[in-house]
Amino acid sequence: MRKCFTIVVALLSVLTTSAQEYYDDAPTLAQRLSNLENKVSILDKIKLSGWSQIKYTLDDNDVSTFQLHRARLFIGGDIYNGKKGAKAEFRIQTEFAGTPKLVDLWVRYRPFKAFGVQLGQFKFPLLMEFTDNYEVEVIDFALAIQRLQRVGQGDITGISSMGRDIGLQFYGDLISGDGYGILSYNLAVLNGNGANTRDSNKSKDVAGRLILRPSKRLTVAAYYLRGEANFSTPDLIERFGNVQSPQYTLVQRYGGGAHYATNRLIVRAEYIRAKTGHLHSEGAYLLTQYAFMKKVSAAVRLDYFDDDVYTKACEQCYVVGLNYKPWPMLLLQLNYTHKRYNENEQNNTNVMGIMTTIRF
Repeated sequence: MRKCFTIVVALLSVLTTSAQEYYDDAPTLAQRLSNLENKVSILDKIKLSGWSQIKYTLDDNDVSTFQLHRARLFIGGDIYNGKKGAKAEFRIQTEFAGTPKLVDLWVRYRPFKAFGVQLGQFKFPLLMEFTDNYEVEVIDFALAIQRLQRVGQGDITGISSMGRDIGLQFYGDLISGDGYGILSYNLAVLNGNGANTRDSNKSKDVAGRLILRPSKRLTVAAYYLRGEANFSTPDLIERFGNVQSPQYTLVQRYGGGAHYATNRLIVRAEYIRAKTGHLHSEGAYLLTQYAFMKKVSAAVRLDYFDDDVYTKACEQCYVVGLNYKPWPMLLLQLNYTHKRYNENEQNNTNVMGIMTTIRF
């Protein structure tokens, strides 16, 4: 009996000592609050957002259709913020309109303002309207972007990649102003075969862009891309010329543009020249938008694209639009477009378009 009593007393003593040690080591309320604040601070740096576009089109060719134009989900944010502008961030963006696909997936680190590195799938640096994240003043991109930036099905290479590619990019502000870069650059090395696609030859595309901002209102840019694409199928050989090595067909894009913006007025113009094998192409546009009311603005764009500058197979678009933004997250657009073709096989077309953009 005494032995049992002794064992029970010893066990209680051990349990009491262990409990006391647990409570002594347990975090205090202040420590718990501090840990919670750190976790909340991390979550604040990660942003979850998205946007969708619903479009209606009516034209002379008996087309009358509603379309889920885009449905994007975006997650991204800062991984690190340090001294002297050091910053690391990431982005993942997916598209759910049509076949679900990955749009962006990249991470980048900039130890200081003059130099940064980006790795993954991202917009390759070329035309300003597409790569500088301007809010689109009219519903559709300019012809030069549709035909030479690999944004949609109409690109002359046949590559439809949402203007993205996989690779490595260097960027930075060589000269910094008050809250903006006066002289900035981008230099990217890419597969050259489009989004979510492996390279189909051993060469890589190289794209470079130099941006000058004399003031916050004015941006001037020049860009150049050189690559070698695999155009070895019979139809592509016929289209771009019987080059010596079709799987390494030369692709060049070069041009420049300017963007000027005030609280009410936006003016942007760009010109781009292209060489794809033996095919020489060019495109340009001029866009103006004026906000005559706080929530209402009007836009006009004139643009053209020559598939082959030596045959003058020219395509032209004249767009007049009205934009209404009742709330920051909602944009309503009404566009009238007149399309002209110099080729006899295609008739001139009038198009009415309505698009609703919702952001969250």
